[in-house]
Amino acid sequence: MTSTPSAAAAVQLPSDAVGAPADAVPLKAWIILALLTLESIIGIIDRQSIAALKSTLIAEFSTDNAGYSMLVNAFLIPYALFYPICGALADRYGTRRTLSGFVLVWSGATLMCGLARSLEEMAVYRAVIGAAEAGLLPASLMALVIWFPKAKIGTAGALRSALQSIGPIICTPLVVWITLRSGWHYAFILPGAIGLFFGVTWFCTDRNAPKYRDRAASVQVKARAIEIIRHPALWGILLARVVSDPLWFFLNYWQAGYLQEKMGLSLKQVGYLLWIGPLAASLVMVGVGIFSDRLVRSGWSPVRSRMRIMQCAALAAPLMLLVPHTTSLALVIVLLTLGYFIAYLWLVLSNIMVTDLFRDKGVGVALGLVNACGTVGASAFTSYVGMTLDRYGYIPVFLVLACMHPLAALILQLAYGKRVKAEARARA
Repeated sequence: MTSTPSAAAAVQLPSDAVGAPADAVPLKAWIILALLTLESIIGIIDRQSIAALKSTLIAEFSTDNAGYSMLVNAFLIPYALFYPICGALADRYGTRRTLSGFVLVWSGATLMCGLARSLEEMAVYRAVIGAAEAGLLPASLMALVIWFPKAKIGTAGALRSALQSIGPIICTPLVVWITLRSGWHYAFILPGAIGLFFGVTWFCTDRNAPKYRDRAASVQVKARAIEIIRHPALWGILLARVVSDPLWFFLNYWQAGYLQEKMGLSLKQVGYLLWIGPLAASLVMVGVGIFSDRLVRSGWSPVRSRMRIMQCAALAAPLMLLVPHTTSLALVIVLLTLGYFIAYLWLVLSNIMVTDLFRDKGVGVALGLVNACGTVGASAFTSYVGMTLDRYGYIPVFLVLACMHPLAALILQLAYGKRVKAEARARA
């Protein structure tokens, strides 16, 4: 999943070392940030490359939509299950060994996908990718905290969040270009080989981190996972993400196939179009983030600000129902771009909302649980999509997608509406 600046800023590691001034950021820290961004982009390409190749892989392995959904779930299920495991490994062994290991494992598995001779073999490699990529978020956030002083972590996190959006923008055009030029096998082999290089580079670079003075007095507040699970503030956002996450994963893994199968586009034409949604969503989200913070400065509580924006965006989600009922390519692209923006906004603001709700008290555990459960919901929906498409087509799928975010918005209202009203009265 995409990390947010607030998530990065919420994580703190204790240190009793006294060293460089808090505002002195060495050049190597920015090199670390660049590597983290590039590794995130590589991870996005490795996990989403099958989306552009959906029709190609179905023909190659003589399968159907149910078989393709198995490939998607082969990634999603381990990805959800290994969130807490990889986070614990990063806590215990540090970012140098764990992050380099995660990158090397998932890159090697990506390369092997290009050599797979059957659907089942590729599914095994996809499962390995999912398990290893689950460590990217926690290890990356830990690395930001280690390499940047507290006053600069928000800036570093914002830069990484903005720059890693390059991944979904270039993924489809890049995969399509490699496939048309060299064959689908190299759409996995080439990114996998590049990832292996960056895994080794990270291991050689992530050493001798600076020791900042602003860590001397910091105290890490720990909370057990069971305490976070029982916390009433968690369940509203967790259930909302279980309901809303499927749209994000559907657009990432199924829209290329829809454009080819239902709109008659070629693989090359898909490559020309599917960068629009990620780019538009990334640009508009900058303004949304500024607007949300402005609401907070004007007197709104952080939870109220994030929740109201998410609920307003959810009002547009029913327009997704129009997609299977139009033959206009322009309208379909507009609607899919709108859906991508809604899904992306919910991912970003819901993660920020978790940090607003929990602050430093178990925010890492809460983020892991929320994102893991959202992925489980997406996996269940993926199975539904695979079975439904082969029997009934896309109309039932888009009907469910159109209802998900309004339902999630209602869940947020039931869970936090009284809290928001109480905070508003207190600030009045």
